[in-house]
Amino acid sequence: MKTNEIVVVINPGSTSTKVALYNRSGLVSEHIIRHSQKELEPFHKVTDQFDYRYKIVKAALNDMLSKMKVIVVGIVGRGGIVKPLEGGTYKINNSFLDDAKTGKYGDHASNLGSMLANKLAKHFNLQESFTVDPVSAGNIAEKAVISGVPGIKRNRRGHPLNMKMTARKIAKQQNINFDEAKYVIAHLGGGISIAAVDGGKIVDVNDALMGMGPFSPNRAGALPSRGVIDLCYSMPRKEVESLLSKNSGLKGYLGVDDLRDVFKLIDSGNDKAQLIYDAFVYQIAKEIGAYHVALKCKANGIIITGGIAYSDRFISDLKEYVDSLTNFFVYPGENEMEALAEGAFRVIDKKEVALEY
Repeated sequence: MKTNEIVVVINPGSTSTKVALYNRSGLVSEHIIRHSQKELEPFHKVTDQFDYRYKIVKAALNDMLSKMKVIVVGIVGRGGIVKPLEGGTYKINNSFLDDAKTGKYGDHASNLGSMLANKLAKHFNLQESFTVDPVSAGNIAEKAVISGVPGIKRNRRGHPLNMKMTARKIAKQQNINFDEAKYVIAHLGGGISIAAVDGGKIVDVNDALMGMGPFSPNRAGALPSRGVIDLCYSMPRKEVESLLSKNSGLKGYLGVDDLRDVFKLIDSGNDKAQLIYDAFVYQIAKEIGAYHVALKCKANGIIITGGIAYSDRFISDLKEYVDSLTNFFVYPGENEMEALAEGAFRVIDKKEVALEY
C-alpha cells in the first residue's frame, strides 16, 4: 500500500467548501473554507461562484500540500443535482459539467463539486476526475417512480453518498455482506431523506429537496394537493419555491431551524413548539415505517444518520415509534468526504469501473 498516494476531495456547501486529502488508510488532512453571505451576495446562481471558489480552494490546497511529501493520484468532487442515475463512481465528463453548470436539474452548491474537481485535475496533470453517488443517484425501482399522475414522476434526490457509506459501516458491524443487506436509512439534517437500501442499492427514497417525505428544519415535505394549488395561484413561482424549500418546516412554524432552539422553546413552556416538534418526530417515524414495509418488513436494521442524529432527546423520542420494528442504529454526522475518497480509490485501484454519465 502506497501511503504517499493521496486523493483530493472537494465538497462544496452553501456557505463552506471542504477540502481534504485522503490516502487508502483514511483522512490525512482537512481544511474547511467558510464563505460569508456578503462574499456570496454578488452571485446570481450558485455555479456563478465557480471562479471565486476555485481561487480560494486552489490556494488552500497548495498550502496543505506544501507541508507534506505526497503524490496526488486522483481528484473527486461531490456530485450535484443532475439527471437520475444509478449509484456508483462516475467520470466527470463534458455532459456532466454542462448539466451541473447550467443547473438544468437544480441549482445547488454541490453542482460546484464536479466543476472544481475537473479543473483541479488539469492543474495536477491528471487525465480524469470523479464524483461518487451524486444527489440524484439511486437504483430506484420502476414502480417507486409512479406518482399517480401521468406525466409526473417521483424525484429521487436524497443523500445517497452518506447513506450508502453509513450502511456499509453498519453491514460490516453486523457481519453482513453489504451487497445482500437490507436497511431503512434516514439522513436527518437541513434536508431529510429516508431510503430503502436493498442489496447495497438505494431502491426507493423521498425527494429531500422539494417533494415527498416529512417536513425538515426548513423544507415543507409532502403537502396536501389542494393547499399547493392555492399557494401556486397566490404568489409567483420563485416565491413558492423559496417558501417550500427554505422557509417551511420548523422554521416556518417556529422561526427557528435548529433543533436545539426548538427544545429551548419547549422547555420554556411553548405549547406550539411542543406540538410542531411532536409532528416532526411523528412524520419521520411514519416515513421510516413506510420504507420498512417497502422492504417487506425484512430490513436488517434502521439506521439514523445526519446532524440531527446527535440529539439524544430526538433519538429517544423516535425510538418510541420504531425501535420494535428491527435493529436500530444511530450513526451521527455525515460520511461524505470519506465516501468520496473511497469511491475514487475503488476506481483507481481497479476494484470498480467508473461509470459514464
